[in-house]
Amino acid sequence: MDKIRLGGIKIAEGRSHLITANSAGESALPDICARLAANRINLNHLTSLDATADGEEAVSLCVERAEGYNTYFLIKALLGGSDRIHLQEDVNILAVFPHDKKPGVAGNLLRQLASLGVPVHGLASSPAAMAFVVAAADTMRVIDALFEAFTFPAYPSPFDWYAAYQGREQVLKEIICSYEEQVIKVYNVAQEKDLDLWHLEIPSSRLGDLGEVFHDLDRAGLRLSFLVAIPSAPRLESVQVACCLAKSAEAIIRDCLGRQLPMARLLRHQSAALFSLVGPHFGDRHGITNVLANAMRTAGIAPLAMSCAIHSISVVVGEDDLDSTLQILKGPFDIPA
Repeated sequence: MDKIRLGGIKIAEGRSHLITANSAGESALPDICARLAANRINLNHLTSLDATADGEEAVSLCVERAEGYNTYFLIKALLGGSDRIHLQEDVNILAVFPHDKKPGVAGNLLRQLASLGVPVHGLASSPAAMAFVVAAADTMRVIDALFEAFTFPAYPSPFDWYAAYQGREQVLKEIICSYEEQVIKVYNVAQEKDLDLWHLEIPSSRLGDLGEVFHDLDRAGLRLSFLVAIPSAPRLESVQVACCLAKSAEAIIRDCLGRQLPMARLLRHQSAALFSLVGPHFGDRHGITNVLANAMRTAGIAPLAMSCAIHSISVVVGEDDLDSTLQILKGPFDIPA
């Protein structure tokens, strides 16, 4: 495996992770976000995939470990007592950055996790980072493995990284925003058009093969604009994966999938556009995803996929919905011109 040069590793410790599957018809995402915002529960990590014609909406989220059971019962009540909810306590969110939209970064990450036999409870890209959720008990093994797949110039070894992290651990834990902005500040907006959204379902045991797909795409010179992965609830036997790549690369992508993942089930393939909001407090205060999801619901625009990771929210929409979505967000968000 060729090592890829990256800038660093981030970690958010002491979280609970929940996955829901909803087949009730209307998206439950805005209601989930509203219920958690009303209870002042921070979402440190959120991904969602809209239901396909024959599938279910999937939502994955992380909250503080102490809020895990409270969040579980809030969502269970919201979904009418559904048992399609999985709660995993005591997880950590790890992130490597910057990925520069190189598919090989996701490829190295997935291959390394598969070689360890470590379950991936969730995966999400932001414009800068690739964030993933693992059990706390697996974290140190995973960090050691990251140094086998990547090089970090500031940290020659896992020991050097851990020594630097220990010095900042308490400071990081104390950076929790308690104020609320009337209009939510956005630092930057990025947008991309001429994309295809590929929404697949694969066995959980084949994530390493998905890593091989991304390596093939990297060798073909493609860019990975968006990636999320959500295990199925409640037994985690399969994983829904959504990614955005250039529309012009359809033949290359189909060839790579056919060679590496012939058992993959294609749930959706359609033209799409992507926008990302980068903000100062998106990762450490409640209610931001609620504002976005409910503004889109009010406008009648359904996000095809969403990733809230680190300090960014990335949303995939139909290619004809991009401009109108950004326009309706200019009210609740302070978006730079």
